[in-house]
Amino acid sequence: MAPSQLPPVFNPTAQDIEMLLAAQCHLGSKNLQVHMEPYLWKLRADGVNVLNIGKTWYATPEI
Repeated sequence: MAPSQLPPVFNPTAQDIEMLLAAQCHLGSKNLQVHMEPYLWKLRADGVNVLNIGKTWYATPEI
């Protein structure tokens, strides 16, 4: 489902994003799988992939 079709309750709040960053959910591994490329934000100097939290928020499976 596209983000625009979701009810407003599913939109991330600033607190949601802060908690994800504090938990380091935006850090991936040094190996990038092809299916994760759309969610990649950048590659750090040490080789760790940094994920785009905004894109991954809407990619989480529905419960």
